[in-house]
Amino acid sequence: IFKSLSNILEERAQLAPGFRVLEVNAGLFQDAGSTLVEELGFGLSAAVEYMDRLTDLCNDPSVVAGAMQFNFCVGANYFMEIAKLRAARILWKRICVAYGIPEDQHYMPIHTSRAEWKLTLYDPHVNMLRGTTEAMSAILGGADSLTVRTYDHPYGQASAFSERIARNTQIILKEEAYFNKVIDPAAGSYYIESLTDGMIREAWALFQS
Repeated sequence: IFKSLSNILEERAQLAPGFRVLEVNAGLFQDAGSTLVEELGFGLSAAVEYMDRLTDLCNDPSVVAGAMQFNFCVGANYFMEIAKLRAARILWKRICVAYGIPEDQHYMPIHTSRAEWKLTLYDPHVNMLRGTTEAMSAILGGADSLTVRTYDHPYGQASAFSERIARNTQIILKEEAYFNKVIDPAAGSYYIESLTDGMIREAWALFQS
């Protein structure tokens, strides 16, 4: 499989150098029941597995890192989710330095979606509130893109109304709450900075183990 991925990287370099073809889906771990620290630590381990296997096949580390897209789940633990995404970028930069990747290529593209295990089946309208705070966590944590699932997602088929609410959640955060106007709104907050520091230390220790 890694030989096939190596071939895909070669085709990417020729046809679509800006396209990210390697998905590191750390969110799978949270949806399987992991803690946020485990989601981050295991996600970084998965990314390094790609790096190790593909550089062993003579791919440049910068090319491999530049082909990666990171996906995380965002649950209801508001401040911890913000800290997790901020910690992820700091730790990824640490890994890039270890591989000798130039500083201008350390960026970690992050997509988020809400944690499915946090959706309630018996009172689905509560999912509207949860979806809003989860979207806020993702944006404040620095996600590049996000998916807001419909509040009736557990039923397997969304209604026109639930899809409208999911779309409008994102639009309101952008157009009325102005979340797109500030680069790093959490910067300087002692509480969030402290949580971020703790997340960095614990996730890095887990990653190393």
